[in-house]
Amino acid sequence: MLKRLLSFYGFTIFGLGFAKVEGPLFSLSASGQVGKAIVYGSWKGRHTVRGYVKPANPQSSIQGYVRVALSAITKWIKKVGNKRDGDALDSKVYQACTSKAPAGINWNGFIGAGFLDQLQLNGTFQTAYFQSYVDNYSSLGTDVLTAFATEASALAIEDFAFNYGYTANIPAGMQLYFGAHACYQQEIISTAPYNTDPDSWAVADVTNFAEEMTTDA
Repeated sequence: MLKRLLSFYGFTIFGLGFAKVEGPLFSLSASGQVGKAIVYGSWKGRHTVRGYVKPANPQSSIQGYVRVALSAITKWIKKVGNKRDGDALDSKVYQACTSKAPAGINWNGFIGAGFLDQLQLNGTFQTAYFQSYVDNYSSLGTDVLTAFATEASALAIEDFAFNYGYTANIPAGMQLYFGAHACYQQEIISTAPYNTDPDSWAVADVTNFAEEMTTDA
C-alpha cells in the first residue's frame, strides 16, 4: 500500500533507501538518497535532484596534481580574514575580492580561479604549468623566500603533501605565494603590490600582502 501511494505521488522505493521529504504529497522539498538511483538535496537555496553516482577515488597522477593545487589555494583562502568566518573584521584582501567578483560568483571561488585558471590549457589541467609555479617560487631570492615562509607561519598556514600524483612537500610560504598570484591575476587592487607579478616582489611587498589579509582597509 505504501509503495503504491508513493508511486502515485511521484516517489519510487528502490532497495532500502528513503529520501527525507517535506510536504511529500506535493513535493516541497526532499533530501537524501533513494536506493542507489537518485539523490535529493539543495544547493544555494534551490532544491536539486541528480542521479546516484558511485564514489570513485582512482588516485591517478593528474588527480593528485589537481588536488594538491586545489588544496594549496584553499588553505590560503581560509586565512583571508572576514566576518563570515568569525573574524573580527573584513580584511582589505577580502573586501577587494568581494568588490571585484562578478555578480553571482562567491568571492572565494573568484579568487581561487585566479590561480587555478593559470594551470589549465583549453580546460585541461597542465602539470607542467603547476610545476612552473613551484620552480618560480623556489628560485626567488633568499630574503623573499624567507619573507613568504615567515609571514605564512605567522598566519598559521601549514606545510602539506599528498602521497600520490604530486608528492613533494608544499611549504606554507608557497601557499601564500599562490595566493599572491591569485590576487595579481584577478587584479583585485590597482596599486602595489597587487599590480605587480609576485615573482618580482620585494620583502616589503610580501609583508604588506600578509598584513592586508587580516587587517582592515
